[in-house]
Amino acid sequence: MSTLHPRGLANALARILPFDLVGALLSSPVVSAALAVVAAVVIAVITSRAGGVAVTGARGERVAIAGVACTVGVVWLLDVVLRGYVFDMSATVSWWRFAVAPTTAAVGLALLAIAMRTRRPRRSLDAAMAVRRTWTSFGPRRGILSFAILGAVAAALALVFGGMSTAFEPGLAAHVALELPNTDEAPVILPFPGWAYGIPLILSIVALAAALLLALHRNAVRPFPDDVPLDVERTRRASVARDAVILAAGATLIALAGMLRLARSAVTTSVTIMTDSGTGPALSVNLPHADLIVVGGIVAPVLEIGGCLLLALLVVGGIRVATAPRRRTVAARELRA
Repeated sequence: MSTLHPRGLANALARILPFDLVGALLSSPVVSAALAVVAAVVIAVITSRAGGVAVTGARGERVAIAGVACTVGVVWLLDVVLRGYVFDMSATVSWWRFAVAPTTAAVGLALLAIAMRTRRPRRSLDAAMAVRRTWTSFGPRRGILSFAILGAVAAALALVFGGMSTAFEPGLAAHVALELPNTDEAPVILPFPGWAYGIPLILSIVALAAALLLALHRNAVRPFPDDVPLDVERTRRASVARDAVILAAGATLIALAGMLRLARSAVTTSVTIMTDSGTGPALSVNLPHADLIVVGGIVAPVLEIGGCLLLALLVVGGIRVATAPRRRTVAARELRA
């Protein structure tokens, strides 16, 4: 049994370029999630030095959204770990892999919208004011637009990749065939985010958009208790809408990054043909839109870290809100007196 001398190991590590080492580390979604959590904690520490967090009124909605964000991250990471490190699923078409985060977020937002109820005495609301309020009344316009763009890009890429894919066994397409030019050899078959992955992803994005719209609408039109001042009410509505949009955007970023990762793995420049006499010539192969797919693969870790960071910031913010001292409003103090 051969062993590697420590000096030889050091020389081998020295030959690895820093860019290659960073690329190897960022190829794992687990590393992306860990970096996002560290960044969220650092941001929370920096912002906490500017002053403490005081919460006016009920804090349940923001804590609930933080719980949904944590659930999305845990479910997504659990799926990644089980597929990549626990079970050998290399021969299985895991059609659900890109739909996990958006679907979990959609379920959480739908449950949050259903749970938005006011049991205490409610403030009387002018009918005209209630009619004017829509799902965009308190939602961050730029955030909603960003989520719409991310969802449209993810759906468009799913359609493009689906058109490039091929089905080689019963079921939807989950591979791509790379033809070998000027040879009679069979095409090279590689995993690819085809229709088997794209259709569940599109459905999950649609479900997430519908759940977000429902949550924003319910948050805008629901009545508030009489003891909550109007300025506090607007702040609470705006904060809930902002956190809901951030949650949807983070889940979409994670799904989009995963699809780009799988597409990048199918990009290859040459294939070596093995013959009975030994190693044959190396043949060049071309994947359509290979340059753009490579760029997408480079951007994928950044998108993944960004999505995980949004979820981690929601979780950290929810923890700070839950542990912050409650600040009573003026109306509440007058009522108590």
